[in-house]
Amino acid sequence: MRKDLSLIRRLEKIEKELGYCQIKLEKEQRLATRVHFLRAHRDRLLEVLDLFPEQDSGAGDRLCGLSFSEISSRIMDEDKHLDLDPLRNSFLAIGMRPEVTTELEELEVEIKDVSERLSTFRVFHDKVAGLQSERRHALSSFDLSGDEPVLAISDEFEVTENDWNVLTEDLTNLDDALFNVSRTKDYLTSARNFVLHARSHYSVPDWIEKGYLVDLLKHSTIGRIREMLEGGERNLKTALSELICLENYPLVADDFKPILRPFYRLLFDDVFHQTKFQDVLQLIEERLDRSTRLHDQLEKSREQVFQTQVLKEKARESLFHRIGDERRKLRLTTI
Repeated sequence: MRKDLSLIRRLEKIEKELGYCQIKLEKEQRLATRVHFLRAHRDRLLEVLDLFPEQDSGAGDRLCGLSFSEISSRIMDEDKHLDLDPLRNSFLAIGMRPEVTTELEELEVEIKDVSERLSTFRVFHDKVAGLQSERRHALSSFDLSGDEPVLAISDEFEVTENDWNVLTEDLTNLDDALFNVSRTKDYLTSARNFVLHARSHYSVPDWIEKGYLVDLLKHSTIGRIREMLEGGERNLKTALSELICLENYPLVADDFKPILRPFYRLLFDDVFHQTKFQDVLQLIEERLDRSTRLHDQLEKSREQVFQTQVLKEKARESLFHRIGDERRKLRLTTI
């Protein structure tokens, strides 16, 4: 009997260790998905960078050789001979190229960090193989005909534990995504407040007459708007990198649309049409509403996953105890 109990305890220890390894392997799968996402995003940004060639007038007071006052007056006079495309593209490149370059640098660091973390999980594959071999050897000491209840319960336990592992990791991804979407909401709320302040306190006519692009994009309330939108977009992308790891989450592309690129396009129109940043304000309010809806949806999804995980946890514990009870009924093989 002592040998029976010793083997049973050994089997229970092996299965607990296997459960721990399976959790790690589930984490590995999530990290692998994230690395794939980050690399694809980096490759896309490298392509996008070509759309924003370097400009010589990044800190100047002209676009495509035209002064700001000339651009504004011709736009407001509806000059049909004024080609807006090169002006808008130059303005967009001046704003976007540094943003994309910085993000690429940050992506390289993140890809390296996640890849290094991913490499530490390789050891668990060998550990699982070793533990499964130990389990087979331990089970061979028992007299099993193949129809013992413990075998069916063990199979059910493995399925239930796998489901529990997936749900547990889903909760982690959802919690991280919720945190980042909440940060996005905070950034967009701050951006909206800065726009409202700029509408009454920032003099676009003064900037058009004697300002520089660097004054507008960095050293002003508009620069603060840009910083807040950059933070919001960064957190939204991080949330997306968490949600793509989920097995059954319905991603909506519009929830994760870029913010900075349309911001620069609309800022060009608002500034040179001198429209009190109404287009920029509309953009931010639309994205803030969408982020709020996304956050509410994530909270509901998180609660559903949590409730399902609680039920799986109860089933998992019950099955584990049933396995132990059935094993104590087994007999050793006779030699």
